[in-house]
Amino acid sequence: LAAVLRGHPQVLVMLDDLYEHILFDGCEHQNLLNVAPDLRGRSLLVGGVSKTYAMTGWRIGFGAGPQALIAAMTVVQSQISSGASSVSQAAALAAFNGGLDFIAPQVAAYQQRRDVITDILANIDGLELRVPQGGFFVFCRCAGLIGRYRPGGAKIENEADVLDYLLENGVSGVGGSAYGLSPYFRLSIATDNATVAEAGRRIASACAKLSPA
Repeated sequence: LAAVLRGHPQVLVMLDDLYEHILFDGCEHQNLLNVAPDLRGRSLLVGGVSKTYAMTGWRIGFGAGPQALIAAMTVVQSQISSGASSVSQAAALAAFNGGLDFIAPQVAAYQQRRDVITDILANIDGLELRVPQGGFFVFCRCAGLIGRYRPGGAKIENEADVLDYLLENGVSGVGGSAYGLSPYFRLSIATDNATVAEAGRRIASACAKLSPA
């Protein structure tokens, strides 16, 4: 990726580091600038409090990058948006100054939930997945389900049909097409172990009821 970008100096790079502390299996966070520091002059690193500190909805983030770009962002932020509330800013400051000791047990809990759901999904005919090494989402390839038939006789034609069928069976996911990855669906593991396990069981049961193409 860095080699391609070097050939296109007009392209700015945005690095999303929101999940930098939510890593599994001993993995360490790396971004593009770790391997291509020469791109620093046209890169914007973005972070926030929504993932690491579970402060989704507080609307606090930050950017680090070239001075000219940050200055332009400041103009837009100050004139177009309503700005971040003082309460959110104070809470974010307290979070940043509070240390990261709480992260390890939380990450361990996420990893356990990841293991629960991936162990189930990996044994379902028609589904494929790569076990995630961070974050709190699982992407599952569902091409193997397309062409099969629901118990009522309706044919599963595409990713949207897979999602609709899962919803009928009590599991809500997000289509991979929303992220440029189709046919996939995304599941969140940002809930308790029992809910994650139950979701896996429902998916397994639903897929077992499909008739071959």
